[in-house]
Amino acid sequence: MMDRRSFAIRALGLAGCLALALSGADASAQTTTTVEVRVGETVSFALPRLVQIIDTEDHSIATMVVMPDGQARVTGVAVGRTRIIGRDIAQLPLIFPVTVIPARP
Repeated sequence: MMDRRSFAIRALGLAGCLALALSGADASAQTTTTVEVRVGETVSFALPRLVQIIDTEDHSIATMVVMPDGQARVTGVAVGRTRIIGRDIAQLPLIFPVTVIPARP
């Protein structure tokens, strides 16, 4: 037989799991969208959530800026791969792989 304390702890754990399942939130909150850009070109895409901080890992491969309308603009600098890493206002991670391919001939 369970005592009141262990019952309360289990009930809170189940309530938390149920709330997460019903909210439809991804536990990792990572994004799987891959951004592909050519060297010297810029691509824009909408960020899925309001960000608090976001930037590219390696500025020698790609740079980015967030516009006031919530669009992210990524510019290819050199051929390679990097990631855009950030956090939204709920401190959930945002991760976008970036592939920079050669410029058009």
